[in-house]
Amino acid sequence: MSRHDVSSAGAQAQDRFKTAGRMVALILPLLMILGPGPTDVGASLIALLFLVHVVVNRDMAALRAWWFRLALVLWVFMLATAPFALASVSDAFSRAATFLRFPMLAAALGFWLLTEPKWRDRYMGVLLAIILFSASWALVEWYWVTRVVQSYSHPLRLTGPFDDRKVGIFLTKTMFPCLGFALAWATAGSARRLIPVGIGLLLVLLAIFLSGERSAFLLAGLGLLVMALIVPIHAIRRLMRYGLLVAVVGALGAYVMSPATFDRQIDSTLETLSRLSTTSYGLLWQSGVEVGDLSPVVGAGGKNFRDVCPDIRSPNIELQGTDYSEYLEFCSTHPHNAYVEMFAEHGVIGLVIFLALVGGFITAFLPQRADPVAVGAGLGILLILWPVVPHGSFFNNWNGVVFWSLVGLMVSRLAPVRPSAAS
Repeated sequence: MSRHDVSSAGAQAQDRFKTAGRMVALILPLLMILGPGPTDVGASLIALLFLVHVVVNRDMAALRAWWFRLALVLWVFMLATAPFALASVSDAFSRAATFLRFPMLAAALGFWLLTEPKWRDRYMGVLLAIILFSASWALVEWYWVTRVVQSYSHPLRLTGPFDDRKVGIFLTKTMFPCLGFALAWATAGSARRLIPVGIGLLLVLLAIFLSGERSAFLLAGLGLLVMALIVPIHAIRRLMRYGLLVAVVGALGAYVMSPATFDRQIDSTLETLSRLSTTSYGLLWQSGVEVGDLSPVVGAGGKNFRDVCPDIRSPNIELQGTDYSEYLEFCSTHPHNAYVEMFAEHGVIGLVIFLALVGGFITAFLPQRADPVAVGAGLGILLILWPVVPHGSFFNNWNGVVFWSLVGLMVSRLAPVRPSAAS
C-alpha cells in the first residue's frame, strides 16, 4: 500500500470518527429531556471522543482559548485541594476528577464538531425542536391538570417531559440561541416568516410563565430585554421589538388563562425579593458563606457543603403562625448560588478562578455580537450565572451539560472552518 493510500485511509477514519461525534452531539438535546443519566453519558462520550481526537491529531485549538485554560486551572485546583476536604475526601476527589468532562464537552462542540455552518444549523434545528416539544408538553400538562383533572398541588409546578420540575428553567436557559437562530432565518426571507417565529416564541413564553418557576420567568423577561439591546444588527433589533410585543401578549393571555398563576408570578415574586435574606434561598446563601468561612482559602471541599452545613446550622425549620406556615431550609445539597457554592467548597482562590473563568466567557463573547445565535448562547450563559437568583449546582451533571453545551455553541461561531473530506 502506497503512502498516499495510507494517508487517504487515515483521513477517512478520522472523518468517520468525527461523524460519530457529530451524531452524538445531535442527539444531546434529546438526551437532556430523558434525564441526567442519559445526558451525562452522551456528554461524557463526546468529551472522550474529543480527547482521543486531540491526542491523535495533536489539535491544540482549545488550549488557545483563555476560558478553556482557566477551566483547566480550576480543575487542577480542585484536584490539588481535594485532600483538604473538611468532611469527605472521596467526594471531593470524585467531583474534581469528573469536572473535566464539562469543559471538554464545550471544547468538542466549539472547536471540533460544530465548526461547519451546516452542522451548527443541524444542531440548532434539533435543539429548537426539543424546546418546542417541551413547551407544548408543558402547556398540555397545564390544561390537563387544571381543566380536566382539576386536582393538583398549590402552587402548581409543571414538569413537562422531565422527571423533575425544571421545564421552565430549561426553556429559559436554551430558548435564546434558538430565538437568535429563528430571527436570523426570518430576516433572510419575507415578513411572513415572522408568523411562525412569533407563534413559537409565544408558546415558549407561555410555558415558562405557567410552569410556576419564578426564577425562570424573571430571567426570561430579562433575557428578552438584554437581547433587544445588545444585538448590533438593525434588522434583528427591530424584530426583537416584535418579540417584546409577543411577550406582552403572552402575559395578557397567561392572565386570562390562569389569574392565580399570574398573581403568584408577579405578587409573590415581588414579595420574595423584598425579603430575600429571610427566604430559604437567602438562608442557604448565608449557610454557604458560613461553611466557606471554616476554610476560607480553599473551601470545605467539593460536594462537602451537604456534609458540613448540618454540623454548624439547623438543617431546616418550620415557622407556624395564626394564618401562615413557612418551611425554611438552612442546609441542602448545595447553596443554590454558583458564586456562594464556589466560595463554600473551594474558598477564595476557587472563587477568584471562577470569576476569571466568567471573564474568559465574556472575552470569547464580545467579538461575535453580530451573530444572533452566538448572542443567544452567550445570553443563556449570562442568565445561568446571574448573581442574585437561585441556581442549580454548577457541578450537577444535568445543569453542567446544559451550561457547557451553551459555551460550546457560543465559541463554535469563532472557530475556524476546517476542510474535511466528509462534511
